[in-house]
Amino acid sequence: MAHKISLVLPNIEEEGIFRIIRDARRLFGNSIEIIVVDKSSAGYLKRLRKSGVTIIRQRSTGVENAVMEGMRRATGDILLSTDADDTHETAGLVKAAKLIGSGNADFVMGNRMNGIQKDAMDKYLIFGNKTLSFIFSVLYMRRVHDVLTGLFAIDRKAFESIKRIRPYSVGIGFFAIEVAKRGYVIKEVDIKYYVRRHGSSKLAKSKLLWGMRTAWLMFVKRFS
Repeated sequence: MAHKISLVLPNIEEEGIFRIIRDARRLFGNSIEIIVVDKSSAGYLKRLRKSGVTIIRQRSTGVENAVMEGMRRATGDILLSTDADDTHETAGLVKAAKLIGSGNADFVMGNRMNGIQKDAMDKYLIFGNKTLSFIFSVLYMRRVHDVLTGLFAIDRKAFESIKRIRPYSVGIGFFAIEVAKRGYVIKEVDIKYYVRRHGSSKLAKSKLLWGMRTAWLMFVKRFS
């Protein structure tokens, strides 16, 4: 691609990240800038450094803050991010970057809902995601199907308009909310979603309470 690409990976001891790093370099070439915002142990960090990525030690909390910290350091004109657990189809990063590069979108999310591998996502999580996506679509007048995806791309100009905002805890929905409020074009690309292969999820334990708080924040931020 003609554009300079930066990939930001929020990470805590994820084994899947090593595969993502290899895939990203295969798909985009070795010129891709890869930044890992990390809260792992010293032993894990030693292994991560061997991969040749830029490492930022996260002092804040939350995936939203991790991604924001990494993107503030990134130098690309197309900024990408995906979950480090290797559950999101890495090829989706290419689809999203191409859509940004074509000038047809400012912010692109990977839609997992049409490509969920068997047993990769519980039914109640699918229901909750669809509900929150519907709420977002109505409030922000942008039709989306997977507002809680972990994979997205954002144009440099759009990011510059939100980079000084302190992230709030709605996952990647934070970025979608803020770019929507500023009138940027949001689109989706279909991606596959795989069963987690290593370890357990590091998401909030109470998915119901988190979902209710996310819906409330979507409403509050829409009118603030």
